Amino acid sequence: MTVKTKLTLLCFLTPFLAGAGMLDAVDVYASLTGKTVLMPSLLPFFPDAVLSDLPTDKTNAITRLETEFSKQGIAVIQDGPHFVILLPEKERAFLTKGLSLRGAELAVAKSGETLPAGTIRFINCDVTQVLPIYASISRRTILRSITLHSAAVCLKTACPLTHEEALYAIGTVLVLNGVALVQDGDKFVQAVPMVQRSMVTARASEPDPAAKLLDPNKMPSIGNYDSAKPISRMERDLERWRKAFYDFIHYKAPPERPAQRLLDLYASLADKTAETSTNFGNNPIFFHIDTPLSKSELMYAIEATFDLNWLRIVQVDDQRIRLSRISDRGPNTKTK
Repeated sequence: MTVKTKLTLLCFLTPFLAGAGMLDAVDVYASLTGKTVLMPSLLPFFPDAVLSDLPTDKTNAITRLETEFSKQGIAVIQDGPHFVILLPEKERAFLTKGLSLRGAELAVAKSGETLPAGTIRFINCDVTQVLPIYASISRRTILRSITLHSAAVCLKTACPLTHEEALYAIGTVLVLNGVALVQDGDKFVQAVPMVQRSMVTARASEPDPAAKLLDPNKMPSIGNYDSAKPISRMERDLERWRKAFYDFIHYKAPPERPAQRLLDLYASLADKTAETSTNFGNNPIFFHIDTPLSKSELMYAIEATFDLNWLRIVQVDDQRIRLSRISDRGPNTKTK
């Protein structure tokens, strides 16, 4: 895949997440080291005065910043030639539990195409805005749990990265913010809170090269989905104002019964009838297809999405299906 434009998202949220002083310090540190900084959104305060009094020598300036990071309780973990991880020292054991440092390994891997420095620029962006970027670069469809929390993601690529390194950077930052990405076959990634990582089952089958592929643009989306577009800040503001005005004039109630709608879609693919669910039909569901899929792959995507949201499709009889709640994730999984 060729990436010709910058995938830039400027999303300014509450200042206590990653304050201006800390973001400025991270920017300076990244510029001096030439490395992309991977970090969680919650970092300790960084005094602005340090930046105005840095040594002019680059090596000494880097040392001064790393010393100040340490004073503020921030651990600095070098991860190969292109990455450095910053995280609170007191949370180091917890935050690194789901990490596998691969910066050095990826740096020596052969790859024909790289993304220029600055291609990815997230400033306190919501996880839901970051996942479409990951889907675009990886050319995979994201299957996600509705329980993903609204962590504010910060990531600026300070050096050229291969596609594999860019995906590693995004995935690492998401882990540091409590979100796990689980590779599932060649076409899917499952996104869940870190606490649910051990419950995920990746069971996508190998693609059938002879199967007819469905156009993802013709597939219905359920839940809010904002495709990441490389637009300027002014264009983004104008679009937001235009949409707000349009929504005010043409207000419609949001679509209801998202889980039921997804079950109906599955039933149409399986040539069955979906029973109307009085218990689970209104459950929130996020479902969006990013890549061409065969019919069987689309059905698997729906099944996996329900599973991530503690629901399951069960057979009523030869012609009817319904939704059931998963009440146990143990070896003898139960539904009701």
